[in-house]
Amino acid sequence: MKLEVFESKQGTKVVTASNLHAALKLPVRQYGAMMRRWMRDVYEFQDGIRRPQPYRDFAKRPRPGEPIEDFYLTLELAKLIALRTNSKDKLKYARLLEAVAQNGQMNLFQQAA
Repeated sequence: MKLEVFESKQGTKVVTASNLHAALKLPVRQYGAMMRRWMRDVYEFQDGIRRPQPYRDFAKRPRPGEPIEDFYLTLELAKLIALRTNSKDKLKYARLLEAVAQNGQMNLFQQAA
């Protein structure tokens, strides 16, 4: 599964929660419960230990007609979420998200697995 990174009009790089969930190969039936846990959990951000804040760390992704709620996540929050999952690929995607946040480049061949 390919992890897609989007850039907002303000230049913020984000990933979608549904894409991150799929890339980490987490069970599809647990998506809703995991989303609620991800949004309520406490993480160690660069500016301190806190809960994710709307419009700072995540924003709701408008999807009219879709039954599943989706969010845009900042790369920092996505990396922290990836590291907290029980996915076998969590280190791979956390390193990838860190590299994109640092250089703005996404190259799967330069990262160690």
